[in-house]
Amino acid sequence: MNTTSAISSSGLSASAHGPLTGSIADAGQRLATTQNQFAGALNRAREITPESDEAAARNAAEQLVAITLVQPVLAQLRETNTAAPPFGPTAAEKQFGSMMDARVAQDIVHGSRFPLVDRLANSMLERLGQGA
Repeated sequence: MNTTSAISSSGLSASAHGPLTGSIADAGQRLATTQNQFAGALNRAREITPESDEAAARNAAEQLVAITLVQPVLAQLRETNTAAPPFGPTAAEKQFGSMMDARVAQDIVHGSRFPLVDRLANSMLERLGQGA
């Protein structure tokens, strides 16, 4: 009985710890490789499109105006649509309407050169100490 328990416990410990240790090391190696690949992709993206502080401030200001001013107006217009069934919004339009509002709001603000966007971008740059 002592021999059997010693054999089974030694067999169990060898089989349990051997593959477990190897799989943990393999998982750690795969994680490190994946993280390195992701970091490399981010660095390549930054090299391709380096964004100046002015461009970053303008982009942030455009997103702020689109989300806080234009998108709610578009959502309200969409909700007040009471057209008859053949011309009314379909189920897909109702489901994806908010996504469409967000995209259209971004396009409107980006294409129209709102003075508010210019003012917000200048204010952001002044706060950074780089007044434009």
